[in-house]
Amino acid sequence: MTRVAIIANPASSKDIRRVVSHASSVSNNEKTSIVRRVLQGLAATPVEEVWYLPDHAGIVRNAAERQQLPFHLQPFEGQWHDHADDTTLAARLAEQHNVGCLITLGGDGTARAAIKGSRSIPILALSTGTNNAFPQTVEPTLAGLAAGSVACFAPTAITRHALLEIYRNHELIDLALVDVASVADSLGGRAVWEISKVQQVVTTRLTPGTVGLSAIGGHCGVAPADAYAIHVLLGAGRTINVPIAPGLIAPVALAESTYLAAGEGIELQSGAIALDGEREWMARAGEQWRVNVLAEGVATVDLAAALAAFAQQSR
Repeated sequence: MTRVAIIANPASSKDIRRVVSHASSVSNNEKTSIVRRVLQGLAATPVEEVWYLPDHAGIVRNAAERQQLPFHLQPFEGQWHDHADDTTLAARLAEQHNVGCLITLGGDGTARAAIKGSRSIPILALSTGTNNAFPQTVEPTLAGLAAGSVACFAPTAITRHALLEIYRNHELIDLALVDVASVADSLGGRAVWEISKVQQVVTTRLTPGTVGLSAIGGHCGVAPADAYAIHVLLGAGRTINVPIAPGLIAPVALAESTYLAAGEGIELQSGAIALDGEREWMARAGEQWRVNVLAEGVATVDLAAALAAFAQQSR
């Protein structure tokens, strides 16, 4: 049986960056509209079951109302608390149900939480917001077509992306998709937006085109062919102008930068450790923190390849 799962985060695109920059918010009504179009795209493929994470806003449930869908729509069973852990658990359940593709609605944090639950399911992360580096901005109808194609007849229409693994005292405790930063601050508000407090950044984004801390890596120069990430130490040195948030260009002083190949890593300084733009951990004096590069970390849907497979299947 062919299956797709949907995880829609009602809390995405609502953090402090909407206050301190020109980032936009996406209402839950708009997310419902997005999911409705995803479902219509899926309906054009041979998908037989669509599983979803229930949420307090009823995004997927409301999107399916008054629609004649050819597949069975099934909520994941569990105790849900509208927390990031729900996303991780739902992704883990999706793997147990042999789901062929996972669609997320949210930002980098939503996609990261899902991949913590399963690294084996190809993911199609849809961006709801303006400050995301990992999720794609794509018409939801096409996203449904692509996800259904990968789940049903195009399992190789994927691309592998690097992950950043975070170790504390030699124990793997977390991961990041886009960037890891050491911030001279407490956990406080989770979103990182004051560049003056950032001490170092490790990011998998090596070319310009993103907004946020990951944009620093893309403005450091041309990466060598074997590089999967870059470590940037901020401090006295040359200054570059970087889009730190939507509508916010900030000068960033670079002390040094080092490209990292597969399997390489770097030690992290003490302070708040931010993963994909949000503070998650405190690195305290006496602890050893390290981030390592995993080259073949996560499978993402290759939208063009998946849609080409759908077109061929439809002939």
